[in-house]
Amino acid sequence: MPEGSGTLVRFLEESGERFKTYDFSTCDVTPELQQWLARCFSRRVGTARTSVKRLSAAGQHFDALQGLARALNRYQPQPACPQELTGAHIRAFVEYYDDRPKRQHSALKSLRAALRGDPELPEEARQALFDVRVKKPEEVSPGAYEDEDWQAIMTAARRDVRLARERIEAGRRLLARWRDGDPDLSRHEAEEGALLDLFDRTADLPRMPRSGDYTKAVLRGGGFRRLAARLCLTRADATAFCLLLTALTQENFGTVATWPAAHFHPEGARDDERVLLVEESKPRRGPEQEHMVAALEHLPDDVADLLGVGADEPRLMRSPLRLYLLLLSLAELPRRHSGASAAFVSLYLSGSQEGQQADRWGVGVGAHDVLRWARAHGFPAARHATPGRPGVDVVRVRQTSLERRQHPVAHSRRTLNDVYLKGSSTVRVDSRRVVGAALCQEVAKARVIQSVPVFTAEFVAWARENLGEAAAQTGLESRTLKDLLDAQRDTAAVACVDHLASPVAEPGQPCPASFLQCLTCENARALPHHLPVQLAVRDGIRQRRPHLEPRVWQARFRAPLQQLEEIIKHFTDAEHEQARADLGTGQQRLVDDLLDGRWDLR
Repeated sequence: MPEGSGTLVRFLEESGERFKTYDFSTCDVTPELQQWLARCFSRRVGTARTSVKRLSAAGQHFDALQGLARALNRYQPQPACPQELTGAHIRAFVEYYDDRPKRQHSALKSLRAALRGDPELPEEARQALFDVRVKKPEEVSPGAYEDEDWQAIMTAARRDVRLARERIEAGRRLLARWRDGDPDLSRHEAEEGALLDLFDRTADLPRMPRSGDYTKAVLRGGGFRRLAARLCLTRADATAFCLLLTALTQENFGTVATWPAAHFHPEGARDDERVLLVEESKPRRGPEQEHMVAALEHLPDDVADLLGVGADEPRLMRSPLRLYLLLLSLAELPRRHSGASAAFVSLYLSGSQEGQQADRWGVGVGAHDVLRWARAHGFPAARHATPGRPGVDVVRVRQTSLERRQHPVAHSRRTLNDVYLKGSSTVRVDSRRVVGAALCQEVAKARVIQSVPVFTAEFVAWARENLGEAAAQTGLESRTLKDLLDAQRDTAAVACVDHLASPVAEPGQPCPASFLQCLTCENARALPHHLPVQLAVRDGIRQRRPHLEPRVWQARFRAPLQQLEEIIKHFTDAEHEQARADLGTGQQRLVDDLLDGRWDLR
């Protein structure tokens, strides 16, 4: 929501939590143009349905308008008012970013949005604004984490969650024992229990009357930070929770960080502990689609295994629902004293804030918290990341979860494929590997199909007289070659060298493939006495083509037909005619049974 006049525009986020004042008097153009730029910006970030909602988006439009001002300042002669703007000024704006192609595209996009519908912009400049084209830079996301890096980040986050739970539960047990008057408490435990009781009731600890410093009892207990952390989540703890929930739910990290503590059961399932509904907000979607409902449920074991959450406590680490409820439980004290309704409320101390109770609580989790958490756990900045020492990037955390599960969350299947998967470097590498393997497999199949040896009539006659020499020439044992010549190893349309060495069965097991697949098998051999059946099979395949679905015919008959055509070419037309004449009734019945599938195993 903008406020102000002249060249100052104050933007307040829709959530009401942050604001910023944008000063257009810093633009080196005439006062008339400064005020016009401010009006354009105010209209873009106003309360209209299509206006922006976040400071980041408002900043992008401000930067684009500042870029226009710089381009106009360089242009000679400089325009004095918006009515003097022309298409040349718009082209000058685009040229201003020629040395920054990535920024050029986004700046032009933001400027179009800011000036769209402006009544003061001349028609020539408006037309140029939407006619000019710049190449959109190809963006390839870093993709998912490698398994080793992913496990390192998730292990660190899970460890923080477990330690936070154990620490706070221990503090609560001590407090309960002190309130119950447990006589077995030591002097130190009793003193610490009294301090925790005071902190639980007042969110503060005893102080000296004059100086306001904490008393010696507080110092003996480890100081304010240690004692407060016995009952509160720290910012690092909240960051670990947010990273884990992002990984488990595939939601945006920023969306998870703003989840409310309020939640609901599905209609008619109030006693069902397997699912909870949490309302979340995504302002970039616009007012009609901004508010969504996230369903928190237990992950199936197979999905949990894909995400690598097989931790020491699978019931907790595999369940977004249990993790969310644990977060609410551990953040109860900060939420009670801060009055916040958010799920992520934690102890926030920096510098002298120990003495400022109003600033003691932090709501939500931000990018700076992730940076601090990563540094504290030894993870380097992204530019210094190496295999085994990954940088912590919340975008990659969600990307990894999406790639592993490959199920759209808070977006469509098309968005998942075109935005999250298509632009991922890891998906591209995997895709090339899969496509390459498939192509190699098809090439191998093609080579097998085109390389079935054909024994011509001349070769058969010579082989019967010179069996040993013929066997050596064909690479077969003499007994195997003799069986082939004597039709002892025939299948339906060819002969088989060894039915116990099938490419589709374990070694030593009989081949279970259809007899049609024999035509594409590396064990197949074609002899002249097979030609009658081969011609009949080829003709039968051709006759069935108009009567079958194209995809069915392609899958079942295309490869065998190609092989038959290749085999039949080895024989002369005279041999073809003789083979047709030699086709018997039994052979024709065999062909019909083969093509109709009656010879296949069921």
